[in-house]
Amino acid sequence: MVLLAIILPVLMGIAALVIDIGHGYLVQRRLQGVADSAALAGAANLPSASSAVSAATSYGAGPSGANAVPDNVTESVTTKCLTTFGGCSPSNAVVVDESARVNTYFARVLGIGTFTVHVKSTACSPCGEKPLDIVVVLDRTLSMCMDHWGNSDPSCTDLNAARNGIFTFLKQLDPAVDNVGLVELPPAPSASQLCAKPALTTAYDSKSSPYVLAPLANTYATKAGTLNSSSPLVSTLTCTQGGGETAYALALEAAQGELVAHGRSGVQKMILLFSDGAANTGPAYLPSTSPYRVTPCHQGVSSAATIKAAGTLIYSIGYDLDALNGGANTCQSMNVQGPPESPAITAYQALQGISSGPSYFYDQPSATDLSSLFTAVATNMLQGTAHLVSNATP
Repeated sequence: MVLLAIILPVLMGIAALVIDIGHGYLVQRRLQGVADSAALAGAANLPSASSAVSAATSYGAGPSGANAVPDNVTESVTTKCLTTFGGCSPSNAVVVDESARVNTYFARVLGIGTFTVHVKSTACSPCGEKPLDIVVVLDRTLSMCMDHWGNSDPSCTDLNAARNGIFTFLKQLDPAVDNVGLVELPPAPSASQLCAKPALTTAYDSKSSPYVLAPLANTYATKAGTLNSSSPLVSTLTCTQGGGETAYALALEAAQGELVAHGRSGVQKMILLFSDGAANTGPAYLPSTSPYRVTPCHQGVSSAATIKAAGTLIYSIGYDLDALNGGANTCQSMNVQGPPESPAITAYQALQGISSGPSYFYDQPSATDLSSLFTAVATNMLQGTAHLVSNATP
């Protein structure tokens, strides 16, 4: 009896260690799985913080959750901005924090009636896990070096805003999974003159002028959020000069050609077109009756339709389209002095028609910083690409 009295606390301690702590560990593992599922469900609903919190709560282990755990669970669901990823508008992550108070069976003999297990899970979206092949099409025409009223702007404020916006866009992507190329309109005079200023009226007239100034590659950044200034894409954007007139169609076709030639099998292909005005010209090597010259806006929409039918998604951005008292919004035949296109069409209508739908068209009506708009485009492209980024153990 004396030996039993001495040994019994030890046996109870061993039972507490094996059974109670083992049960607590099982509760913790189950709770972690629930928290992970809840965080992923919430992140898939970003950038809407309210929808994200609601979705995570509905999947959580709390009393109202689909995976409620009968162990006195306390749950907290919040959203936050993870600066290691892009897409903070204003948040790009959901954090699910859950604690459970686990009752003991044998440890209560030792004065321990309950103990608490704690888990934490964070999921982000967007966070660069969705492989994409993207070609950015930049309108770098002479109007990008003019103000809203058509006066010369030697500092090229609009072109710089577009350049910085594209840099912001690139920072949202992950070079480990996303490849990006660059097309510009007008095209470069030659492959050895990528930084040259396009001629005002003849920039489109040579069949050998390259539209693709940086092929699809992942060298634009060393990691998500850190651009590589020496890469072909970033360095070409940096040295780009404004000049020439506007023609969408051939630039879009060149972008699709690059996606077909160098895009990866099974990866979603996308084009992002940025333009500040109506198409108003076409290459002189085509007949004067060619729709590329007579109806350049309509031809842009037609070329885009063929591209979209092949499965490529097209995003378009219209910037300060009402410049020149609305003149920048007028689609004209042959050149900027030509008659309006027939049937009538505006740049706004053309860019909207070029896009893959209303949610793929972005209109920035006044000259301003474009970083937030390009961030919104990146967030849209990466929508729903949720994945776990951290877990906390008890």
